[in-house]
Amino acid sequence: MESKKETLYPIALVITYSLLGICMPAAVTQFSMLVGTMAKIMEVSERIVLLADSLRAVCLVIAMFLSGIAYKHLGLKKTMALGLFFQIAPQFLIPFAVNNKSIYLFFISKGMQGLNAVAFPLYLTTISTWTSNRYRGLATAIFNGSFTAGAGLGAWISGLLIPRMGWKMSFYFVGIACLIFAIPVLVITKENKKITDKPAIEKDVMQYRRIISNKSTWILVVAFLANTWITQAVTVDMSVYATHLNYNYSQIGSLMLIISIVTVVASILAGGISDFLASRAIDKLKSRALVLSFGYLIAGIAALILPLGREGNFVFLTITASTLMAATAWAQGVYWAIPSELYETKDLVIVTSICSGASNIVNPIAPMVVGVMLGTRGFWKLGWFTCSIMSLISLIAVLIIPKLELDLAID
Repeated sequence: MESKKETLYPIALVITYSLLGICMPAAVTQFSMLVGTMAKIMEVSERIVLLADSLRAVCLVIAMFLSGIAYKHLGLKKTMALGLFFQIAPQFLIPFAVNNKSIYLFFISKGMQGLNAVAFPLYLTTISTWTSNRYRGLATAIFNGSFTAGAGLGAWISGLLIPRMGWKMSFYFVGIACLIFAIPVLVITKENKKITDKPAIEKDVMQYRRIISNKSTWILVVAFLANTWITQAVTVDMSVYATHLNYNYSQIGSLMLIISIVTVVASILAGGISDFLASRAIDKLKSRALVLSFGYLIAGIAALILPLGREGNFVFLTITASTLMAATAWAQGVYWAIPSELYETKDLVIVTSICSGASNIVNPIAPMVVGVMLGTRGFWKLGWFTCSIMSLISLIAVLIIPKLELDLAID
């Protein structure tokens, strides 16, 4: 009976976390679709509104870095609860700020929204530590896939709600959905003794120093940079780009929904294939790295082709944008199974926190460069070209990963 519970618990974790995961990026794309609307109401430029979203991204990076520290002091559930508060409250504060033309409250609310990421590394770590090696790639891929699904679903729902019920209802809908799915997450979550042993906690500083000083950690960070850059560029700026091509709310919502469906499938498929091949490979790390590299190769090519489409060619935009994000999600679907191949279980909270935080340094930079600095000035081709460059950089790092196992053994 106990064995059955242990088998079912990881499944329950993945399901509940994934349902919540859908809501988080839904808030980002839902917000992006209303950049122009909110700018007009507050009587500011669209760049000011996009700057507020860049603040969210900056706070997201800071929160990820602080995740391990928050976990050590507050524990698993309290840290998750704090993150959920930062996620849900802004969905009700932002409409109030916009209506009252309060730029200060608007920026504070967006900053709060970014701080919800303090819990993100803990979701991944909890899934990884409760799931067996055989299914770890698939489990983390499903969870990460939910984020991709949320980005498209948020845009699609907003495309339906905004014309019928007004722009504010799209904020409230996502906020209420987050609240509903947050409850089972907090109820079902429990600590895994493998990562809460006292010796590890007492040697906290030495543990951080050892992991940070290891070059393997930073190779992993670089390997994930392209994923963050492309995901943020598409999530935040694709709606703006589609608006630039004169597509309406409904078309943009449909575009983002199609992108999300394709990418969810790609993420889960990559995780499953990665697990299957790793279970039969002599060098599991190399096997996972090769599967991951395929995603970045395709993403780099897709980013070059994307801006070649012209206004009115909705099919071309849909295919190229979906390919770009599907390839990126493919890489993500494999990536989070790799740290557990390199590090001990007791190190995973800190490793995940560092990799998440450091790789997300480009989180605020990507939409700022692609959308604000280049896109709004008419240089969309150059903006999407940056995604190809980042794909190449991360691809090189991924190809180095198979050599890291030996380095860690020497350390």
